[in-house]
Amino acid sequence: MQTKLTKLLGIRYPIMQGGMAWIADASLASAVSNAGGLGIISAMNANADWVRSEIRACKAMTDKPFG
Repeated sequence: MQTKLTKLLGIRYPIMQGGMAWIADASLASAVSNAGGLGIISAMNANADWVRSEIRACKAMTDKPFG
């Protein structure tokens, strides 16, 4: 399915995961991205080291776009 959103973000389906605190980590974001949507890592009140490690973990689990 091609829409303006899928073209802009480089995803297959126009689906964006919600950033759910304590649930939306690298494993969920990468699964959503691998399925064709846009996975989101929720930073909530986390410190920069945790967010950085989740971003690195997500990059290791997918080569698709995520946020």
